[in-house]
Amino acid sequence: MAVVEPFRGYRYNPKIVSDLKDVVAQPYDKIGPELQAEYHKRSPYNIAHVTKSIEKNQDPETPYPKAGAMFQEWIKNQVLVQDAKPGYYAYFQIFKADGKTYTRKGLVGLVALEGGTGVRAHEKTLAGPKADRLRLMRATEGNDGQIFMLYPDPDGAVNRIMEKHAKTTPLIEVPDDFGEIHKLWQITDPQDIRDVKQALADKELFIADGHHRYETAVNFMNECRQMEWKPVGVESFTHRMMTLVSMEDPGLVVLPSHRLVRDLPNFRLDDFLKTLEEDFDVQRMTARKALYDGLASGKKWTYGLGTDGGKQLYLVSLKDKSIIEKRISGSMSSHWKSLEVTVLHSLILERLLGIDAVKLEAQAHVDYGRDKDKALNRLKDRYQLVFLLNPTSVRDVQAVAGAGERMPQKSTDFYPKLLTGMVFMKMKIQK
Repeated sequence: MAVVEPFRGYRYNPKIVSDLKDVVAQPYDKIGPELQAEYHKRSPYNIAHVTKSIEKNQDPETPYPKAGAMFQEWIKNQVLVQDAKPGYYAYFQIFKADGKTYTRKGLVGLVALEGGTGVRAHEKTLAGPKADRLRLMRATEGNDGQIFMLYPDPDGAVNRIMEKHAKTTPLIEVPDDFGEIHKLWQITDPQDIRDVKQALADKELFIADGHHRYETAVNFMNECRQMEWKPVGVESFTHRMMTLVSMEDPGLVVLPSHRLVRDLPNFRLDDFLKTLEEDFDVQRMTARKALYDGLASGKKWTYGLGTDGGKQLYLVSLKDKSIIEKRISGSMSSHWKSLEVTVLHSLILERLLGIDAVKLEAQAHVDYGRDKDKALNRLKDRYQLVFLLNPTSVRDVQAVAGAGERMPQKSTDFYPKLLTGMVFMKMKIQK
C-alpha cells in the first residue's frame, strides 16, 4: 500500500549557517505579514525567502521566479548540501501542551504519489492555496516543507527503530518560535531501511496536515507527465517528502480550532439565542473557568459560546442525538454527520447564521483560533460570536478518511507544526 523510500536529503551547511534557528520557519500557511518580515530579517538564508517570498506581497499571481532562483543558488553555492548516503530521517519534536511535556516521533521519507500508495485525506481544500503552491513548486522543482501523515502501527515497529538512532547525537537540534525543540537523525543502516520499508508496506496513510501540499504535488506530477518529462530516481516529481507519525504515538496531540464569527449583517443576539434553544440546551455561565470545565466534561456535542463583547458566556449542548439525523441530510456517513465540528457547522453556522460551505470557503465570516482565552478576548474587537470546541480525535480522522469523506475546514490542529528547513528534497528530472 504505502511506498516510502529513503533519499539523500539536502540540509543547511553548518559552515555557512552557524545557527539553524535563524533559517528554519513555520509552514507557509502559518506565516503572516509580521512573521514573514521577521524571518526575512533574521537571515538571507531563511527558508521563508522561498516559501513566503516577498514576490507574493507584490503580486498574488506571481510565478515565483526569484524564489526559484534563490533555491537553486543556495544549492549551487553549497548553502544547502546533499547528504552522502540515502536514508530515512527520524524527526522528533519535544513540546509542551496543557502543562505536559510530549515527544512526537516522525519518520521523514519520500512517499510515492502513484503505483499503489494508499493515501487518505480528511479535509477539504481550497483552490487558491493549491494554485499558489503549484506556482512555487514549478519554480523550485523541490520539496521545501513537510506533509504530515499518520499511519497505524500498533506494534510500534518504526518507532523502535527511530528510538535506537535517537540515542546518538542528532544532526540537527533547534528550537522553534514557540520554544519547542526539533531534532533530526539520519537512518542509513541497510537493515534498518529494509525493516522500515517492510513495516510501512502494508500501511494506509492519512493526511494529518498538508492537504493543499499533497494535492499540489499530485497536480505537479500530472503536469510533468503531460510534458513527457521523466523522473530520475525517487528524488523526483513522482514522490513527495513527508513526515509519518504513528497513530499510536504517545506524543500525537490534536488541539481544537475555535470559530470566531464576524461581519454578520442584521445579527440580533436575542433572536439567535432563542432559535438556538430549539435544538440545544443553552446554559448561562458566570465565569470562564466554569465554561471551560463544562466544555471538558466529556459530554458530546458540547460547545462554549462567547458573545456581547465577552460579557455573555454560554455552555451549549445538543439536546438529543436524534436531532442530527433529523437536521443533517445527505449521503454522508453517520460518523461524519456525528462529528462535533459537523454538528456545529450544520446546525448552528449554516442553519442559524447562514454561513454555508461556500461562505466558509470564501473565508467571509469565520476566522480560527487555537487558544480559548485569546479567542474570547477578541470579542472586544470585530467578532460577534466565538464558538469553543473540543479537539477532533485521531480515530475520527481515520474513520472519516477511511470512508473517503472530507471533514470541514480546520477540523484538526496537530501541534506543533513541522518546521520547514530541517531537510529538503531537490527533484531530478529529465526534460
